[in-house]
Amino acid sequence: MPGEYIRLPINSQLSEEIFGRVESIGLRSTKIRTVAKSTLFIVPNSILANLEVENISRGKKIMVLLYLDFNKKLGEKEEALVEQVIKESTDSLFGIDPGSTNIALPKDSERENTRARITFFILGSSENSLELRKRLLELANEKVSKKLKSFGIEFVMQEPNIYVESPVTM
Repeated sequence: MPGEYIRLPINSQLSEEIFGRVESIGLRSTKIRTVAKSTLFIVPNSILANLEVENISRGKKIMVLLYLDFNKKLGEKEEALVEQVIKESTDSLFGIDPGSTNIALPKDSERENTRARITFFILGSSENSLELRKRLLELANEKVSKKLKSFGIEFVMQEPNIYVESPVTM
């Protein structure tokens, strides 16, 4: 259905896949917009009928809630850098709903440091795929940490990460 997210193999020998949103379904072809690069693929329906299509939208989604405590109060430029690094890291991570990342950096004059609250959705159709994506998220956290440290920005991630299961509505 248009608007739903799907995954389909494009080269089974190389294990390459397309993950994207169905834009339209015509009589002869289906248009799929990829998540990461926003590329439009036009796939003939005769080929699509012979592929193993996984409908992600009809699967599960889990909301992830993370808290990062920075060791100092961040300035505007540092906050913008933090937002950019987190956004780039989550948007490029397979299985995270693109555009769902929300980064809140509330202004609290009583705090001596900055706390960021990050929320986004992990998409999956099975328990195994969700566990794999949670592991990928851990790797993304390490990447974010290293990148921010290279700019002299350090943080502590509050444990535990909060995962809330919910049905997929996009």
